[in-house]
Amino acid sequence: MKKETTKAVRKSTDKEKKTIFKRLISRISPRKTKKVLPSVIETESAQLQEVKQENFQVEKVQLSAPRSEYRPQESYNLPFRYNDDRIVLLPRDPWWVFTYWDISENKINQVISSIPVYERENLKWVVRVYDVSGVRNFNGTNAVSHFDLDVNFEAHNWYINVNQPEREWCVEIGLMNPFGKFFPVARSNIIKTPYFGISNIIDEEWAIPDEDYYKVLGVYDLGRSSLERKRRFEEIIKNQISSPLASWGVSSLYSERVPVKDKFFLEVWTELILYGRTEHDASVTVEGTPVKLKPDGTFSLRYALPVGDFKYEVAGVSKSKKHRITKTPAVKRYEK
Repeated sequence: MKKETTKAVRKSTDKEKKTIFKRLISRISPRKTKKVLPSVIETESAQLQEVKQENFQVEKVQLSAPRSEYRPQESYNLPFRYNDDRIVLLPRDPWWVFTYWDISENKINQVISSIPVYERENLKWVVRVYDVSGVRNFNGTNAVSHFDLDVNFEAHNWYINVNQPEREWCVEIGLMNPFGKFFPVARSNIIKTPYFGISNIIDEEWAIPDEDYYKVLGVYDLGRSSLERKRRFEEIIKNQISSPLASWGVSSLYSERVPVKDKFFLEVWTELILYGRTEHDASVTVEGTPVKLKPDGTFSLRYALPVGDFKYEVAGVSKSKKHRITKTPAVKRYEK
């Protein structure tokens, strides 16, 4: 009886040991992966193929997109006229003003049709210059004074010597018949020529003696008295400003005044024409300022020539920069 009981206890103990051993092995060994059904794998594979195909189609569309066609840049030319029927006046310096105009044929015909038939012969273009200093509501008849200039209408611009700083000016362009009757076509704006001379405002902190002042400006031998020096200095500056380095073409640098009623006067101007020729592709400067050459290599400059000594250094340089020629014409004007 005791033997059977002992055997039964041993069997139960062996079973418990096996169970505990299996549990330990299951904890140590890796878990088995779940099995995936073939149908699930096929579905995921089909979806992946669709995504790849869609991406490929997008890339294909992007790569095959047509490029924008090249269009050459269009060029535009400004019209020679705008037919604005106006004339504009601008100050150039204390003594000169500049005007330009744009008149349509319709406006010209309109003005001519208003002129009596017997007064239409030998009409000429004229710019009438009005001094309107202090005049309010200028109407063409209430100017302080005026003078007329014969102009080339096709030039479309003109330089006018008013020779009076700090004055107000207005111009009209129109037609004049042989009887002196003026028929205006357009009227300009009103401008004022700037002040000329040494400023009367003196800052004591920066003031220097007159001798040192003129030396700084590079001007010597101006005379003994302060008034004489000031006048001589202003004359030099005026000559420098009124002698611009430019080719004026058909425009004029001088103006011929028409005598005012009951007043007699005589005004004389002198001009210097500086001209020359070189290779068409060369570079030319006059007093250090570049000059524009014509296609044949010629150039022409005009200067207002006051009383005094003047020199003009003309330098020509070849296109290759290997050759340079300098010539300095000198001129002296006397007045008795």
